[in-house]
Amino acid sequence: MLQGLQRFCAEHKIKLSQVDHICLTRVCSETAGGLPGLLLTLAGIQNGSPESTEHVDIWGPPNLDLLVNAMKNFVPHATMVKAHIIPRSDNVMVHGNGAALASSLHAEELQAEGKFKAVSISAILLTPTHLDGSHFSSNDTSIVYICNLHDIRGEFDPRKAKACGLKKRRKLGQLQNGISVKSDLLDIEVHPDDVIGPPIPGPIVLIVDCPTEPHAQELLSAQSLNAYYSDSQSNSQETTKVVNCIIHLSPATVVSSPVYEKWMRKFGSAQHIMARTTRKHETTPILESNVRIATRLHYLCPQLFPAPSLFSVQNDDVAAPNFKGSISKVCGISAENLLKFTLRPPRRLGLDRSSVQNRMTFSVFVKELLSEIPEIVDATKNISTFWHKPKEDEAELFTRQDSEVMTGDPSLAGHAAPRCLENVQRDPSYPRSFYHFLSSETKFSL
Repeated sequence: MLQGLQRFCAEHKIKLSQVDHICLTRVCSETAGGLPGLLLTLAGIQNGSPESTEHVDIWGPPNLDLLVNAMKNFVPHATMVKAHIIPRSDNVMVHGNGAALASSLHAEELQAEGKFKAVSISAILLTPTHLDGSHFSSNDTSIVYICNLHDIRGEFDPRKAKACGLKKRRKLGQLQNGISVKSDLLDIEVHPDDVIGPPIPGPIVLIVDCPTEPHAQELLSAQSLNAYYSDSQSNSQETTKVVNCIIHLSPATVVSSPVYEKWMRKFGSAQHIMARTTRKHETTPILESNVRIATRLHYLCPQLFPAPSLFSVQNDDVAAPNFKGSISKVCGISAENLLKFTLRPPRRLGLDRSSVQNRMTFSVFVKELLSEIPEIVDATKNISTFWHKPKEDEAELFTRQDSEVMTGDPSLAGHAAPRCLENVQRDPSYPRSFYHFLSSETKFSL
């Protein structure tokens, strides 16, 4: 979700210069609406910083090239964007050497010139079909990303090395690199497994975006994920890949569907983070500054400035049927700003709420406003009085105003309006006295 990403990073002091790879689950206004502005900002950062990356790698479905070609008209440098189209393929995995090899997985492995040394990322395309068997358009293709950190080498056991007759440190280093060596005291060959414990499997994270229920049905039938299911009868305990965290970008109407819930249950103890759904009465604004300004304006004049939708609880995702019950059954939690899931080191694996801020409510924003601008209480009362003033008093007020000459700013001399307001018309539903009050009495800044 790139819309508002720059403001989010500025609000939470996150450096945009660290962004060098962008993985899109879909190509639409909902997921890539803020991409052009982000690339322009990154281009400006790179021009001023010689140490920044040369280009931004963007991964996405087949229709990504249309968006990239359109942006080339105004993105300053051609090397700024390097698009990687994830093609549709059946039972094919693309390896680092570029060769396509037959595989039981029809996933595409992302390779980016050594950028992913500590993690391997694979992509699975979801292209659902209609009830009549016809496929959706290419714009409806969604991607599931599988992020797998590399295994950690097992711990070296010095007691086992001593029992095998090893003394030279050089041989110990060779064993840690996976090379078998000759024992110094015994006439045997020592293998790495003889002195090194089993490796610790790397954590696995899935990023899932199913915009519709047909996508969820396609996800449930995807054979590429069989190796990650804990309830799969074809997998043994040794071959099953344990998924630690699943980040859901799907709407609540899809998450609460029986098909999607059935798919979620296949991952056993995996932690489910709902990044797009919100439970009732949970107030977690993504951009706190926007909600703060909207709340202050609503407090000043509720007739003109409506309350933020966050507090009015009119979101469709919130009102999804059976949402709360479905999520609680699979131990899902709602995402919050700066919520982290630690992958390394293994002892700290799990959720990290240390950076999560306290949830803001309407009353908290109002108390903050009153502490900063105490005189706003009187201004609010005056606005309310002007708003509910009888029409005869309003007519008398503006008759008196028409006979007065404005003084002060030369640009507003007489009855001339500034250029920026020449084509602005008054909404007849608002009292004329209210406009006069805002222009003459409201002197403080929100």
